[in-house]
Amino acid sequence: MKKLAALIFSILFLLLIARLNTAYSEPQTVIIVHLSGRVDYGMVYVVKKGVSKVEENKAQLMIIEIDSYGGYLAAADEIIEELSSCNCRVIAWIPPGAKAVSAGALIALATEKIYMGPGAVFGACQPIPPSDKVVKYVEARVRSLAKTANQTVKSELEKMVSENRAFTTEELVSMGVVEKVSSLLDVLNREGGYSRIIAVEPDLFSELASLLFDPGVALVMLVIGILLILLEIKATGMQGWGILGGTMVLLAFYVFNIIGPNLLAFTLVIAGIALVILELKKPGIQVFGILGIICLTLSVFIQYAQRPYVNIIEYAPPLAFFLLAVSTFIVITIQKASIALSMKKPTLEERLIGKVGIAKTPISPAKPGVVYVEGETWTAYSSEEIREGEKVVVEKVSGLTLYVKKT
Repeated sequence: MKKLAALIFSILFLLLIARLNTAYSEPQTVIIVHLSGRVDYGMVYVVKKGVSKVEENKAQLMIIEIDSYGGYLAAADEIIEELSSCNCRVIAWIPPGAKAVSAGALIALATEKIYMGPGAVFGACQPIPPSDKVVKYVEARVRSLAKTANQTVKSELEKMVSENRAFTTEELVSMGVVEKVSSLLDVLNREGGYSRIIAVEPDLFSELASLLFDPGVALVMLVIGILLILLEIKATGMQGWGILGGTMVLLAFYVFNIIGPNLLAFTLVIAGIALVILELKKPGIQVFGILGIICLTLSVFIQYAQRPYVNIIEYAPPLAFFLLAVSTFIVITIQKASIALSMKKPTLEERLIGKVGIAKTPISPAKPGVVYVEGETWTAYSSEEIREGEKVVVEKVSGLTLYVKKT
């Protein structure tokens, strides 16, 4: 009996050792998301991309590296929501000499732990303009994010909003809010020494989102869009500028949260198709085809941006092929139209001399008549008698008068 118990114990012990070896042999993954510059919808996109990388790689830790003067409160709220839904431990890292100011400080507070380097700055979260309603909201947001701090520390942190106060690394260390480290390597060591690192950086899509969804740019697009619509109605007629103006107005409405992303994407698809068709109907050196391609690309981007991040590399080839095919077709059409426009147009004489028509009335040397040539009626003279209905051929053109003879 003792031998059987010893055997079972040995087997269990070996299984435990094997399990521990397997666990420690698996690479520990950390996602590092670099946030720098203005807090806006481009930064929201980068954070969403980081969260999706966590799920894709089953990462154990996500580090938010922050170096920002702040930005838009609405964008910061979306980032905080994304960080709250992340399925791993999330910490903030503010490098030496960097800053997490205004909305950047709120993002840092939304993580489980904050590491700061020497000479870093944190705080100054007072909204601009400092309306009482928004100030109270941000104060409450600070209290909710600093949930592990005691009441005294929370009161001090609220001064970042009410008094626009900023803190140094040493001040926050003394308050127990952050830990001081010298480098990112120190952060990794304190967090368990991860062996696999995946960096998430801003890219073309994030920069495009920062530009298009900026409220200031949206206001400019709204004004220009309305002016283009008025230009279409009052001056140019159906030239396509109204379609472009309407698209810009809808983009502005989306930024101002008047319409949703699905309606905007659908409208951009319709506008893009309409602009491409307009380019084909009025070929030449025009911008409508290019603008149509831009609208179609934006519709795809908006659909990606509003959903959990999908690896764009996987979808880039078919998307690029589609855009390349449309672009090539439009470029060839424009090129052929340009060649046609540059060709010498035939004169009236070159068009009509030698053409055969029909006499619509009698014609004589003493009295002109009417002939039908090349789909039009003309006044005609002749040196011979021509009866109505006889075929004639054009010998000479003088102004809008033809000289004809019987065929």
